[in-house]
Amino acid sequence: MRKWIKIAIWTLLLAVGVVICVVRWQAWFGIPDEPVWTGDSLSFRFNTFGQDSVPGFVCTQEGWRDTLSPQSLDILVLGDIHNRLSQADYDTLSARVPYADAVAQVGDWMDRGQEYYHQLLLREWTASGLAGIPVINCPGNHEYNKHLRKGLDVDWCSWFDHPDNGPVDQIGTTYYVDFPQLRFIVIDTNPLNRTVYLTRTLTWLREAMNSAGGRYTVVMMHHPVISNAKGRSNPLLYATFRRALGQTDAVFAGHDHSYMRRMPFIVLNTAGKNKPMKERHKAEITDEAPVYSIISIPSADTEAGAPMVIRTYHLSDGKMIDSIYVDHNGCDSTCIATTLR
Repeated sequence: MRKWIKIAIWTLLLAVGVVICVVRWQAWFGIPDEPVWTGDSLSFRFNTFGQDSVPGFVCTQEGWRDTLSPQSLDILVLGDIHNRLSQADYDTLSARVPYADAVAQVGDWMDRGQEYYHQLLLREWTASGLAGIPVINCPGNHEYNKHLRKGLDVDWCSWFDHPDNGPVDQIGTTYYVDFPQLRFIVIDTNPLNRTVYLTRTLTWLREAMNSAGGRYTVVMMHHPVISNAKGRSNPLLYATFRRALGQTDAVFAGHDHSYMRRMPFIVLNTAGKNKPMKERHKAEITDEAPVYSIISIPSADTEAGAPMVIRTYHLSDGKMIDSIYVDHNGCDSTCIATTLR
C-alpha cells in the first residue's frame, strides 16, 4: 500500500511540475506575455523584390534597374531596431536620404514576433516617408517565436514577399536580389545551428557568389561572423562562412547592438538597446552610438569603373563616422577605408 501511495504522490508532483512549466514557460525564458493590441489592425504588404512590380524599378535580364534615379543605386541599411523607431525617426531618415532607392534591414526590426509588435511597426512605418521604398529584409532572432516550437512568425512571411531563389526549406528568408551592378545576398542565420541547414546554405552561398556575373556582392545576415562583444561570438558561423564571405565586397550583420567594421564585415545597430563592446581589438573601427549606413553604386552607364561606397552615420545627428570605398576587384587588396571622427 505504501508503494502505491509513493507512486501517487510522485505522479501528482510530476503533474504539478508539468503544469507549472507550461504556465510559466514564457516567464522562465524571458519572453513576456503577448501585449494586447488596442488600436486598429493595419493591413499592409511591403514592397519587395520578390514581386512582379516594384516602385521605381523595372526588371531586366541584368536585374532590377532603377528608373527614378538611374545615375546610381543607393541602399539605406538599418541595423537592429526592436520597434524603437517612431514615424518621426523614419521621416528624419527619409529627409536625410531622399535619394534612397531601397531599404535593407539586418533583422530584429521587431522586438517580438507577435501581433502587437507587428502592428506597432506598421503604424510607425506606413505613415513615414520611407513607406513606399522597396525593402530587403533579413529575419533576426526576435522575429522568431520562441515558444514550445521555434518558428518564424507567419505575419513576417506574408509581409515580405522575397525571391524564392534560396535553398530548400529557407525559401523567402535566404535569397538574393540582382541589380545590374550588385547582387545583394540575404542569409537567415537562425536555423544554422542544424548541420543540414549549415552545409546547404554554404553550398548555396558559394553558388550565388560564383554566378554573380561580375557584380558587386554584398551579404546581409543577422548574426555576425566576427563579433567584438564578449560572449557574442558565433564559432560555428566563423568556421563555416569566414573564408567564403571573405571573398565578398561587404557583409552586413546586426545582433550585437553596436557598430563594428573589420572589412568586409560590418555590424550595425540603429536603435537596439546599447550593449558595451568588450573586445574592440577585433575591429578596425567601433562605435557604440546608434548608426545607419548607405551603400552607393554609380551606374555603369554614367561612371564606368567607379567604386562602391559605403558610408555610416550617427542616427542622432547624421554625422558621418566612417566611409569605405571598394573597387570591383574585391576588398582584400583594393579597399580604401577612411575613418572620420
